[in-house]
Order: sequence, then C-alpha cells, then structure tokens
Amino acid sequence: MSEVSVLQRLERLPSAELAPGLRAVGLGLLVENLDALVVADLHIGYEQALEETGVHLPPVQYRFIKGFILRALEETGVGKLIVLGDVKHEFGSALKQEWSETLDLLSTLKERGVDVRVVRGNHDNFLIPILKRFEVPLHDPYLKEGRILFIHGHKEMPLDAWSGGVECVVMGHEHPAVLLRDELGVSVKLKSFLVGSYGEATLVVVPALSPLMPGTEVNVPRTKFMSPFLREVDVGSLRAYVVELSSGVYDFGTVELLSRALLEV
Repeated sequence: MSEVSVLQRLERLPSAELAPGLRAVGLGLLVENLDALVVADLHIGYEQALEETGVHLPPVQYRFIKGFILRALEETGVGKLIVLGDVKHEFGSALKQEWSETLDLLSTLKERGVDVRVVRGNHDNFLIPILKRFEVPLHDPYLKEGRILFIHGHKEMPLDAWSGGVECVVMGHEHPAVLLRDELGVSVKLKSFLVGSYGEATLVVVPALSPLMPGTEVNVPRTKFMSPFLREVDVGSLRAYVVELSSGVYDFGTVELLSRALLEV
C-alpha cells in the first residue's frame, strides 16, 4: 500500500511523547510550548533529479508530503511550521519540479495562515527566490526560539547559537532509520526518531518526511553518520522511536540494544 493510501485510511496520525513538551505526530514533531509542528528533509523534486541520471520514477512523493503536513497541522491545531532543511533536493539548481511543488506547498500554507519558518539545509541552494515570493524567512545556520535550537545538522554551529543556554536541540539531515532482520534473513528498514542528550541538552533527531529517503541504518555496526552532531555523541545511548504510520509510534529502546539484537539474529 502506498504512503498516500495509508495516510488517507488513517482515522488519526499515530502519536507518542518523546520528551516533556515534545511529541511525535507521525513523522513530525509537535513542540507544545511553541505551538509548532516540525518536519525535516522533504527533498521535493527528487524524482526529476533521478530522471536526469536515467532513473525514472513517477512524481509520487509530493502528494504524500503535502497531505501529511496539512493533516498534522489540522490534527495538532498549531499555527506554525518549522522545516529543518532540505526542502528541495537538487544541489546545483532549482529544477522545474522543485519550483512548482515548493510554490504550491508554500501557497497552500500561506492561504491557511500558517507561519512557516525554514532552516537552511545542505540541499537548499537556489531556494531563497522561492521563499521570498511568500515572505518566508530562511534561517541560516540555525533558528533559536527560547532555549530550543533548531538546526539542519550538516555542520557545526557557531558559538552564538549556544548563547543564553540551550535546553533542546532539534535536527534533521541524518534520516534516521532502524534495520530489523528475522532469522530467515528478511530485513526491513523503519524510519525513526532518535532521542537522547547532547551535553546538557535534550537531542531529538527527526526522520525524513520524504517517502523516497529510507534513511541511515543507525543500529548497524560501524555506520558512518553524516552529521557532525551524531559523531560527537554516544549514538548507542539514544532511544529509537520507530514510526509506522499505519499502526503507531513505538519505543524500541536504545540503539545499542537494537545493534546487539541485529548481531544475534
């Protein structure tokens, strides 16, 4: 069943508390005290980027991305959307598909009165002209609201990001996922939130919203993480909250525990 079909059949998006004031809502994060929904890594236009390399896929992911965002905003009742970077996919230009779909998404959100904030990701070259049409700010390299630091996660933060104290770091970029394998060798990869600590702050890594971005297998031994933030923490101590839209959000325990379970199969 496609992601769009699953979304349409749901009575309500699955939800679970990840930390005080932070709740997973499907693949999005509800930050209660900011009245905000957070999503990461949309990678709009990925199908056209693949087509230019000779791989042909129908343009399927945008319908899910738009549908999920609107559904999550409606169910949570919040008025703010924070996108943690990689709104679009192509590095070197703005492809036609990226332009048309991003313009449609922002137009729809603005018509509904949503306050949209975008943190710049490493794929977001040539995004500024699109955002300017709708007066959407691009925060580079971070957005800080109160003592919550929102980042994409692809580079180190300047010292001023930490001034005034940081209680929580929320990031994307890594596309975290958990790999599960049964005794027959059949494996499945499930998108996941990662929750733990970065120094004294709570750390939340948000999974990719794009259905075409399966993710980094965080519990596979010797995985090389893309984000410098995850290379600085004990990833094994982070808890994985697996998201299965059709059934729920599940606490699968620590990455270290999941790694041991994978090796024992």
